[in-house]
Amino acid sequence: MTLFDFSQSIKALNNQKKFSETLKFFKENKTEFKPDDIGLNKFIVYEMISALIETNHYEVIFTFIEQHNIVLDEKNFGYLLKKFKDKPSVNWTVVNKFCDLVSVDNLDTECKTIEVERKGEKKPMELASDKENWYAFKTKALFETQQYQECYEFSKKALENFEKFHYSNEIWFARRIALSKKHLGNSADALNELLQVLRRKKEWFIQNEVAEIYKENGDFDKAFKYAIEAINNFGDLEYKVGLLVLIANILGHKEETELSFKHYMLSKLLRQQEEWKVPPTLDYALQNLGFTQIPLEQLPNLKKELKNYWNTFKQPQTKSFDKTKTTTGQNLDGEIVEIRNDNERGKDGFLKSNGQKYYFSVSSNFHLTPNIFVGKKVLFEILPPTETKKEQVRIKKVIT
Repeated sequence: MTLFDFSQSIKALNNQKKFSETLKFFKENKTEFKPDDIGLNKFIVYEMISALIETNHYEVIFTFIEQHNIVLDEKNFGYLLKKFKDKPSVNWTVVNKFCDLVSVDNLDTECKTIEVERKGEKKPMELASDKENWYAFKTKALFETQQYQECYEFSKKALENFEKFHYSNEIWFARRIALSKKHLGNSADALNELLQVLRRKKEWFIQNEVAEIYKENGDFDKAFKYAIEAINNFGDLEYKVGLLVLIANILGHKEETELSFKHYMLSKLLRQQEEWKVPPTLDYALQNLGFTQIPLEQLPNLKKELKNYWNTFKQPQTKSFDKTKTTTGQNLDGEIVEIRNDNERGKDGFLKSNGQKYYFSVSSNFHLTPNIFVGKKVLFEILPPTETKKEQVRIKKVIT
């Protein structure tokens, strides 16, 4: 068997998604070739690292690279890096280590353009360069692994290195700078910078972060304002259980004890409904307030009551719609049939239901995004158009 035959066999197994068989085949036949010859073959290197990522053999990647004296091909690096992000659960420690295998200064700065179809129209879309993607992954990995000083430094360097950004990366870099400063003890600068980010990107989790700093500073009125804006903002309530605890804590400081209890209770019931662990601190807070706890079957009533309470803080100009008078707002079953883009910003593509295709777009911060792939069955609804947005698809649950 020649080295070419060896590489083609590995590629064929990967193309069939038989990644475990790829690893077995490599182990059984690698001794026929010199380690350095394997390491110099960029096709074998790419396919083997791909198989190791797919099978979650992360540490073996670095052993494989060391044993075969591999210098990663910079042109393949970006494709391999993206494979980590496609995993249902991203191992940011590994991503951070993987980023260090190349010199960022040697990565391509070219921004390729692809053609995407949206609502039946084909439009050009410019992609981030490998260099910009490296900074996006590296800073995210540093933040997730709590290396805040390095996260701050690399995020700052990223903002200085590029004149044009993609997928709102300039906003995410600025956010990481602000949050790193907070963790490094500079909450004043962190707050000011998060407020600037919020002017450009009104996401609930950024409002939540602003509220947390105001609470830590003892400004409970402003903390409450931003926390309520966050709870009223777009996003599944089930994934705002931490925000509910924050609101409960703020209400406690404002001496609104019963409302505080109900927010703690809602956080606990949502966790129980989703079969998530209830933190001991949450149980302690509820016991400390002394009210009789609400049973799980009363969750719909509690949710409705508190939603009505939150709605009293909405701005008068906010318009709502009556779902009973429209065909939208109903839960529908569908299947993901195409992924157009999958990047730092999130994913978009098409799903199909009852013979009709619908365009969807999900943020990288949306909890279901890692589980959205071609072939996945989903539960979704169609949100009606508003004054500023067209009709939108909202994915609510991944079924299989």
